[in-house]
Amino acid sequence: MPKYCRAPNCSNTAGRLGADNRPVSFYKFPLKDGPRLQAWLQHMGCEHWVPSCHQHLCSEHFTPSCFQWRWGVRYLRPDAVPSIFSRGPPAKSQRRTRSTQKPVSPPPPLQKNTPLPQSPAIPVSGPVRLVVLGPTSGSPKTVATMLLTPLAPAPTPERSQPEVPAQQAQTGLGPVLGALQRRVRRLQRCQERHQAQLQALERLAQQLHGESLLARARRGLQRLTTAQTLGPEESQTFTIICGGPDIAMVLAQDPAPATVDAKPELLDTRIPSA
Repeated sequence: MPKYCRAPNCSNTAGRLGADNRPVSFYKFPLKDGPRLQAWLQHMGCEHWVPSCHQHLCSEHFTPSCFQWRWGVRYLRPDAVPSIFSRGPPAKSQRRTRSTQKPVSPPPPLQKNTPLPQSPAIPVSGPVRLVVLGPTSGSPKTVATMLLTPLAPAPTPERSQPEVPAQQAQTGLGPVLGALQRRVRRLQRCQERHQAQLQALERLAQQLHGESLLARARRGLQRLTTAQTLGPEESQTFTIICGGPDIAMVLAQDPAPATVDAKPELLDTRIPSA
């Protein structure tokens, strides 16, 4: 927390320079020395005020005899009592009040030949009566009356302001429209490539399906030809198990008749039909 002076009408803080062009130093109140503390408070004009251990007085309120120097450092003597206090308001507040008050400049003196400021033309419907008052040598006031015809209003230029934003909007939309068109063309090309790839895959699938059917037909023909070339002597026996778990029927292609293997208790009831 920065140090500051607690004396009335004093606003010195740490880092400022004093009257001797040296940094202002701060000293705590002698809270443990009652008589000396009362002397400090009497010189400050705050006899009924009780300072705390965190409040200080700056070196500007002590005379040079209240200090002692050791190795270039300024120390406060044990019996030093502050005696320099300002009873008026601080100069800073005076400067602040002066700066807040705006100087009132006197009005410039009127000149005889000073032209009147021109006011904006106000359209009127009829003649205007103008009264001019001015000091003269003969009488205190001279009244001059004249009739003025109203001026025709100046032609206002055609409003072309709304066209400018429209042109700016068109010029701003041109690049955006071109970018969107390029993007659409790019997407169309990608779609065409995907369609070509899909058609190629469909043709390949049809070709593979046809080849698989042709190979299956060839295998069937080969089996048929091999079966025709083999004689009855070279026929093989095929075993087919059908029915329930108690019936097993064996079929053979050789001249031997088919045999039926079954359990003894089921021979008379379960006979497979030819």
